Amino acid sequence: MPAVDTEPQVLVLDLAARLPVAGDEIVFIISLHNAVPRADGLLAAAPVILPAWSTCCYYAPFQRHAINPDLDLWPEGYNQCHPLPLRSADELHHAKRGGMFALFELAEGDYLALLPLAGMRSVAWLQGDVDAAALCIEASHYGAPDATFTGELPLLACARASSPYAACARVWEIALAHPAMRGVGRLRRDKHYPEVFEYLGWCSFEEFKLDINERIITGALRALAASPVPVRWALIDDGHIDDGSRATDPLIETREGAADGPGQVSAALHARCLHSAHPHPEKFPRGWAPVRAAADADPRLRWLGLWLNHNGYWGGIAADHTLGTDIDSHLVPLDDAPDSAKLPGEQPGDGDVFYEAFTKPVYEAGFDFLKVDNQAANLRKYAGSSNVRNAVVAAAGCRHGLEKSVAAHFEAVIGCMAHNNLCILHQPVSQVMRCSEDYKKEDAWRAKHHLHNSLGNMLWMGQTVWGDHDMFHSSDRVAGPLMARSKAISGGPVYLSDHPDDFVRELITPLHLSDGRILRPLAPAVPTPESVFMDPYEDNEAYRVIAPLPHGCAALAAYNLTHPGKTVRGAWHMDDLQYRDAMLPASGAGVLPASENHPVLLYDTLARTARLLPADDPAVTFTLAPLTDAFVILSPVIRGWALVGNPEKYLPPVFVTCFEIAPDAGSVTLTGAEAGPVLVWHSAAGLLRIDLPAGGQPFTLTP
Repeated sequence: MPAVDTEPQVLVLDLAARLPVAGDEIVFIISLHNAVPRADGLLAAAPVILPAWSTCCYYAPFQRHAINPDLDLWPEGYNQCHPLPLRSADELHHAKRGGMFALFELAEGDYLALLPLAGMRSVAWLQGDVDAAALCIEASHYGAPDATFTGELPLLACARASSPYAACARVWEIALAHPAMRGVGRLRRDKHYPEVFEYLGWCSFEEFKLDINERIITGALRALAASPVPVRWALIDDGHIDDGSRATDPLIETREGAADGPGQVSAALHARCLHSAHPHPEKFPRGWAPVRAAADADPRLRWLGLWLNHNGYWGGIAADHTLGTDIDSHLVPLDDAPDSAKLPGEQPGDGDVFYEAFTKPVYEAGFDFLKVDNQAANLRKYAGSSNVRNAVVAAAGCRHGLEKSVAAHFEAVIGCMAHNNLCILHQPVSQVMRCSEDYKKEDAWRAKHHLHNSLGNMLWMGQTVWGDHDMFHSSDRVAGPLMARSKAISGGPVYLSDHPDDFVRELITPLHLSDGRILRPLAPAVPTPESVFMDPYEDNEAYRVIAPLPHGCAALAAYNLTHPGKTVRGAWHMDDLQYRDAMLPASGAGVLPASENHPVLLYDTLARTARLLPADDPAVTFTLAPLTDAFVILSPVIRGWALVGNPEKYLPPVFVTCFEIAPDAGSVTLTGAEAGPVLVWHSAAGLLRIDLPAGGQPFTLTP
């Protein structure tokens, strides 16, 4: 068990003294009695003394390279946690407020992970400290200035390990296992990945934005049914909420930073509030029945999902809502104006009552899963409200009320705009969470940030959820191929956003089997160790990531995300295969396996070429032009055999369900997920192609 600090007052968190060697770990908990927040609202603040370190990956919203790096909306981070390197004490001194995670490479070669904690009554975060130590931890309840706090306040979990993956995994384990965090959330490895997201999907937003209605959605569903692309689920995104608007009102700009909004959502949209739990009466005058009927008419379309806003709508719940007086008794106005927007109160059960009333009509209308957006804004809306004593209590009640409703009624949920530690830690049910800002079609700058943040954030978020890399247009002429391949290694949902008439099958088909089932890795892709600490927009190296595949294989991708664009270099190395287990629980929480000294086969999925990486020639170098990628498979050579898999898929080994080498190594037996071509490499015969039969029938290959 980790050490626990429960001293009444913590002035300094001395990690240099408390965590001298790999394997050391600690959870800092402070005990307060009738503590009144300081004038700045803080319940606790302490400098963090670090061991000697060489570089840090700091996870905070709106850092440099963001659309608006000067933006500070903490404790709200939108979808915009940006994992970026800090390489000096001065840079750490100026680390942005709202640090949700930090990973240090120490001077002695170990790694140190820091996770600020969000309990049921308080939230902690990191930020630079220009007056004392280079880093400090702060905590607040974001409530009334005179609201006292008594009891344990979870502050910071810390773990030191010999690999970055072990440090990241272990710090989450000790945080969620601590008694002060009991019942808050669960690790990803303890959750079941939803069946719906095992299959290819489609979402309305990037194609239609807010401009949806019964005619548009039923037309899109009919177009999906007519398409040869086997889409198995559809998600109706924003644009259907009964917000008191008229269907003839001008459309609101949804582009990030538009119309004087604070960032991702325009000011006009922030003013819209929820009026009822039913769809917009002018856009969907017959309710959801015609939409459900259109979905049911397509035998392939098994699941239907609906977008909801965690706060009712972007502005909250309307003062004149029609949810009923029983529900209203569990809501509080956010200010004292007669027309103030409302949210659930902070009393036990308030959140449960609202989310049951909000989501049950969706379930009764025939929807199978939800996407719930705008989650991190919830705490910021409560902060400073004159009708809330402890904003964290209210926000945690909302989080857990939503989780209970999802568990009661739905197969799955995608969380979105949830980048603060209250949302990420408080995940007892949710399986999938957006890990980056929104995808935008044919926007090169956004594509670079979307790719980096989607992949880089998974060392932080991926301990409790699978990452949602958002929808994408297969017809995107700027980044369509990169998006398709990055979704393949994400481990999360894969869903299109083009109009079905515009689907580009040659980019989509490599993602799935004939029934629409996605060929997924065993765990989310994460950066290789050197890329964890990269600035991919400025450095001269390729940004590399790895995901584990069956049969001991791994998929690796490399990206040139530089801005302004320049050519970068990179290399594949036989030792990269040791990072395969980074996010697999069976690896011993990220502990790198001992090398078995196997040669490794490198298969380039784009060039469709294979090359052996022996110990005496273990690396292959490459260069990448701006906004391009490389995509390879590493396969261990065992007793002369190595599996490539189906060359027509982005993740060829996943197509193969059985790969067994005979005891004498004279043959190999394979089965496939369905009929299709498979490549196998043999040390004497080279690359061999076979055609596996349908029905999981075995095929024995002799060179």
